[in-house]
Amino acid sequence: MQSKEFLEKKYTPLEVSGIIEMAQKDPDALVRNSEQYYRHQVEAAMLRIKKNMPNYKFVLLCGPSASGKTTTAYKLKESLIQNGVGARVLSMDNFYRGIEHYPKLPDGSPDMESIEALDLKLLNKCFSELLCTGKSLLPEFEFATQTRKMASYPVDISGGDVLIMEGIHALNPEVLSDIPKQNVMRIYASVRSKFVCGEENILIPKDIRLMRRMVRDNKFRGYPPISTLQTWENVLEGERNNINPYRDDVDIKLDNTIDYEVCVWHHLLQSQLDISGPEGYCDYPAIDRIFKGLVRFPSLDPEKIPPDSLLREFIG
Repeated sequence: MQSKEFLEKKYTPLEVSGIIEMAQKDPDALVRNSEQYYRHQVEAAMLRIKKNMPNYKFVLLCGPSASGKTTTAYKLKESLIQNGVGARVLSMDNFYRGIEHYPKLPDGSPDMESIEALDLKLLNKCFSELLCTGKSLLPEFEFATQTRKMASYPVDISGGDVLIMEGIHALNPEVLSDIPKQNVMRIYASVRSKFVCGEENILIPKDIRLMRRMVRDNKFRGYPPISTLQTWENVLEGERNNINPYRDDVDIKLDNTIDYEVCVWHHLLQSQLDISGPEGYCDYPAIDRIFKGLVRFPSLDPEKIPPDSLLREFIG
């Protein structure tokens, strides 16, 4: 299959009956096929980059919360290296200004979702140096202290490497505004498929991302699901302001939906997080849809998830 087909053919509703049937009859095949589609998309993006070498110097990869953008950035790096193109991954978070310089929200708390929390002048300066000389000293950000260490991270792409930078503002036109367009590929990666039964929407992409985030927050931060829900609308508002306006002006869109993941979330959100029903969640319409949607799917043990799956970003 050609790369264009892999990058453009999906984004159609996933009929739940087919997923349910395969999950019951041959879950291993369901896992294998779902993972294969994601891998093919990454490979197709790699081929697009390789075809346009040496023009492409930088790949900007953006996605909303729980979209799997970090894993996708590293998968793309691995695929490029395996096919003879040097690649490095950089998080845009390294260009945070530091807590004393963040803009403020109406309640006075720091707004880390705003692009003004980033030092765009420094970012563009570093990337201009990389384009001209292949080398630059980049900052590093320490989240523990919310401070930035200046010029401490040497980057060298003079040998023809591609630098992949991921972050929620990666598609904003203010990012790399001084770099010629032919030197930059822009990728938007997110959960883009909804789960349907005929004409009925069972689970929509935002639901999948919310479930991923609830599992991840519980696993790695010890937060109960209600804590994730309480901040979810603010997260979505940030995406509407900072990502959605730019997500269509890209070279590639990737669908990071893993078809079988709904069966895994059934397993984890019913047992690991001990959610038995929507009681206590009446103020959150999304959770009612999630409860009603998940019960349609068989439970799938996370042990069946391959160790290199994108889903490992959320379950470890």
